[in-house]
Amino acid sequence: MRHLLGLFLCVLPVLARASSLDVDPIRVTFSAQKSVTVLTLTNAGDDPATVQLEPVAWSQIKGEDKYLPTRDLLATPPIFTVPAKGKQIIRLGLRVPPNAQQEMSYRLYLQEVPQANKAGGLGVVMALRIGVPVFVVPVAPVKPLLQCTARRLSDTQTELSAVHGGTAHIQLRQITVVGMDKTPQQIQQATYILPGTSHAWTLKLMHPLAAGAALQLDYDSDVGAMHEKLVLE
Repeated sequence: MRHLLGLFLCVLPVLARASSLDVDPIRVTFSAQKSVTVLTLTNAGDDPATVQLEPVAWSQIKGEDKYLPTRDLLATPPIFTVPAKGKQIIRLGLRVPPNAQQEMSYRLYLQEVPQANKAGGLGVVMALRIGVPVFVVPVAPVKPLLQCTARRLSDTQTELSAVHGGTAHIQLRQITVVGMDKTPQQIQQATYILPGTSHAWTLKLMHPLAAGAALQLDYDSDVGAMHEKLVLE
């Protein structure tokens, strides 16, 4: 039995630890007055990390993030190696003017290039991929505008939908829905909703709610706390 156990352990893949990479800041905002900035990438790991930069244009369709290559952003150096316990300065610049009416959205991806497993043999090498949101403020003042609805799917499920008709993104960090039974249902996953797009969540209810029931919606966002009363459709 011990022999079989030892043979089983030998053929298991070795999971190599990924480099510990942190970027600062974690979000970038450009405007007509600010078109360049710097980010600092820190490698807290014990091994060097080679990183490649990939700027992409960011849009959303039916609640799904979509990315396309873009030349609107210039990120340098495009590829580099950060020594163990070291840092790398990244320069990021906007190459196009801001939109007159609506915020523009991008992401800068920092992709770690996988390194060979030093242990040799079978192994899995983990590589980090960090996405930094990049927003370009429009010339006109921004106006976030979120409209929410709640629709009954079944006795125990409700769909919460948010339609964003404003001119700048909203990041929802926590959503709390309270029904007639006073039992709160929370969504704690941070979600970006871009201008002109929508997002939906499915809530599992502890107690059935009938159509026409009153709901209290509270959410924390990057534009402040918001409160709204809804009627379950």
